Amino acid sequence: MARRKDHTREALTALAIQHGRDLVIAEGPSALSARNVAKLIGYTPGTLYNLFDNIDELAAAINSTSLGTFAETLRGILRDSAKPKKRLKKIAQAYLDFQANEPNLWTLLFATPIQHESESYRQAIHLVFDQVTEVVLEVSENKKAARQNAKILWSTLHGICLLRTSGKLDVTESDSSEELVSRFLNQYFKL
Repeated sequence: MARRKDHTREALTALAIQHGRDLVIAEGPSALSARNVAKLIGYTPGTLYNLFDNIDELAAAINSTSLGTFAETLRGILRDSAKPKKRLKKIAQAYLDFQANEPNLWTLLFATPIQHESESYRQAIHLVFDQVTEVVLEVSENKKAARQNAKILWSTLHGICLLRTSGKLDVTESDSSEELVSRFLNQYFKL
């Protein structure tokens, strides 16, 4: 069988990432496989392994796209809001919105183990986390405390979203995620 040359390597990589992302959105992270993505793009699974070392590298590429989009959302928040307390509330709401609006992408990004490390993936993570830390620094005593406080904020948001997703947030009584996050921000950051 002759080798297909319909796309450049770069175009094929972008096609695989886009179709992999579409697949995750439609069917969830468990549907992400070389066979499923290859079928969508009209190539063999072996072709994907010429582009990505393994499925985790493709998942990381999809996550990098999600992180880039979320980083752009955060940049807008940082541009539009002058006071750090208001920015923190908007950042928290943006995180809740991301999980509510894109639950399968959120699950791939924050609740699916991925065995992949690369400089580009670390940079994508930092595009988001550094912006959060920058805002938290304005209500913290120093850089180390800001970084740790940003992790605490992120962990709290993640926990609330994970419990909401699993249906276990309202085990005893019903409380909105927004109400719980607002209470946390008010108590922890004295907003």
